[in-house]
Amino acid sequence: MKTTKKILAVMLSAMLIVLCFAGCSQSGPAEEITAKTMLIAYTEDNAPFVYEENGEVKGFDVELFETIFKDVKNEYKNYKFVKVDKDYKIGEDVYCVDDNGENCIAYVMIGGVQKDVGSVNENYTFSEDVINDRIITITTDKSGVTSYASLEGKTVGVVTGVAKTALDKHTAIKNNCKAVQEYKAEDIAAALADLDAGKINALVADEFVYHSAEKAAEYKILDGELDNISYAYLFKKWDWYNDAINEAIYELKSPEYNDADEFTPIVEKYFGYNASSFEYNPPEKK
Repeated sequence: MKTTKKILAVMLSAMLIVLCFAGCSQSGPAEEITAKTMLIAYTEDNAPFVYEENGEVKGFDVELFETIFKDVKNEYKNYKFVKVDKDYKIGEDVYCVDDNGENCIAYVMIGGVQKDVGSVNENYTFSEDVINDRIITITTDKSGVTSYASLEGKTVGVVTGVAKTALDKHTAIKNNCKAVQEYKAEDIAAALADLDAGKINALVADEFVYHSAEKAAEYKILDGELDNISYAYLFKKWDWYNDAINEAIYELKSPEYNDADEFTPIVEKYFGYNASSFEYNPPEKK
């Protein structure tokens, strides 16, 4: 009889454990949105930050949020990446209404959101800089260019887009050049070939584009940068997410919390180099 009771007790314990795990499933992506789903919004594909591939949302921001969700979820049970219109107001506009009539609102914006653009810093709160895209000037030993001052009288190439915008702002540097040759981002290999051949003496480009080239490590980069574009996560003004996400990334990166830096490898996976200068001092560390 005692043996039978022990067997039944063991079986009952096993059943309770199974039921517990069935009811306490690990947090992850949401199949259906409810008021307990953290909505993480993005406005458009912007690789490598966020993009859709075969119906699945992927990218640096996506993997980072999947990694830190457990540390920032608060009362949320799962999360969902949702595409919204460009005029969607984070923390205000209703994305959808769940089956219980609860409004579901996105409080976080990802997807390569730029800081310091127009009045965006006044209207929203940002995390610390997560990714940085420096506007740099690339040259070679044989070009004779060793500083920005020595660009005077030289032919300079520039990659259209953010690099060209940065060079245009530095009118003194641009006006001292003999000529400026424009290249599209997809023509970075041709631009570097012209640099090697002496057709241009230097090339102004952003690091995202430069590091996409196979021969990126073979060139010299002038000291100083023409601009530094900061990408971060955007929240409703003074929202609690700000400190929570800064803290989560800090812990992911810091050897105080992990055996190794787990943040930088994610950055390098998507950008091909360490494109982050993330720095954060938790309140107790200040």
